[in-house]
Amino acid sequence: MSEHNDYPLEVKVEWVGYDSARYVVTHADTLLPLTIRSNCFLAIGRYQTVKHQRYQISVTSDTVIKVGEALFEDLLNQFAFHGTHGVKSSTEKLSLSLVEQGSKGFVPQLRNVDFDFAEQCGLSGNPTIEPDTVWLYGNPSTLSQITEVATLPAHLTQLNDSCLITLALDPVWKRHDGLRTSTDSIRLFLPIDRYVEKSFTVPVRFEGADNQMQVKLHPDRADVTLWVPVRDYDKITSDMVHLAVDYIPDDNSQTLPVRATLFPSGTRVKHISPSSIQYVIIR
Repeated sequence: MSEHNDYPLEVKVEWVGYDSARYVVTHADTLLPLTIRSNCFLAIGRYQTVKHQRYQISVTSDTVIKVGEALFEDLLNQFAFHGTHGVKSSTEKLSLSLVEQGSKGFVPQLRNVDFDFAEQCGLSGNPTIEPDTVWLYGNPSTLSQITEVATLPAHLTQLNDSCLITLALDPVWKRHDGLRTSTDSIRLFLPIDRYVEKSFTVPVRFEGADNQMQVKLHPDRADVTLWVPVRDYDKITSDMVHLAVDYIPDDNSQTLPVRATLFPSGTRVKHISPSSIQYVIIR
């Protein structure tokens, strides 16, 4: 049992690392014939180890690997072939051939995705989608038949905090032979805050007229109520809010609508009272 002899061994090869959606494999060596020099007991152990494992080779494009000392050393390390007194192979190289397919990129669309926020909660910024581009690969004439990639319907309920949600894509590529996708889902990030009301009484400015024009507004102040994030409540002050009315020369109306011309980012205007005010031009 301790006598060293040559024993045949086949190692299964697995090619990894390349984009399997983008490339089609036209040739791949999947078996590596070896001869190991070992005693019989260790050779049986090697066979049991290799039978249930694969030797992985990481690549990103067409590859030819020379079968030599560097590969044998990597094999010995990966499979823990301790006690082996030599490895050789009857093949000189391992190769992988890939063909790149046609490709077409799509900005993923949200279709029939409903948001239901918990009480006093809402978006505090713009949602973001990852990845921002979904790629389909295949025959160019088939790809030309696809016009969009969108999500399957989803209903998101009682959202009360910022969250990252995985949404499945409608698998349009499966309705066409030979198409593959870079991903079958997207991740939607929703920035969410809890909001409370905060009110101020601020002056109303008269805009859009000659600076020499004297105008009397009645009233000259208005109440504005904002929805503000709880975390920013104490930071928001009245000087951050500007209200104005716009002069319209050809308008015979005696009142002008009040609008918010400035308010802090991340807040929302709930209402302004009064919503319109009277004005008198002093000649």
